[in-house]
Amino acid sequence: MAGYFPLSQRPRRDESSVSNNWARHTGTVLLELTGVLDALEPSDWQTPSLRPALTVRDVVAELVWLASTTRWQRLLTPSARSAGEPAAVEPAALTARVRELATAALAPSATRTVAHLSHAVVAAYEVARATRHPLAIDPLASGAVALARGLGGPIGARAVTRERTLVATDAEWSVGRGPAIEGTAEAIVLFLFQRGTLGG
Repeated sequence: MAGYFPLSQRPRRDESSVSNNWARHTGTVLLELTGVLDALEPSDWQTPSLRPALTVRDVVAELVWLASTTRWQRLLTPSARSAGEPAAVEPAALTARVRELATAALAPSATRTVAHLSHAVVAAYEVARATRHPLAIDPLASGAVALARGLGGPIGARAVTRERTLVATDAEWSVGRGPAIEGTAEAIVLFLFQRGTLGG
């Protein structure tokens, strides 16, 4: 992904630290998410998410499953719910597991891909939106996720960014080409991952 930075419309700045290792950003997002999870009431975990039939608890369980398995393992067990774990784990244990994943990602030798970052960012945004808890994510992280999805995601996401420019009004980045559609970084990321809509 480093070859595609800086994102269009971002002010020029020192980006010498940008690399293909997204471990630090992934860990930071996961820590931000644990802050939201710590603030949830027990009933909040049963709040419907942005996807039909899934609760906030399901979203967190899915994130833990995605972060704890390889792509090959996921092909064999295509959902956290069908695998039975970690969907059955209590909320406190799920929160602890997310915190463990954050700590591991922040270790000096850790390496994470933009796919790992994407799992963390999308889940964090989905939980925050569903529970109406504020969440701040570094614009570089949200922009990387949007760019990766627009360049290498499903055909629908790629088609959007071929025809329209998605402009993050609160993060100083944009992806795509063509007439602009504006939205927050959160709204754009959720839209690209089929968890929301944008105007225009």
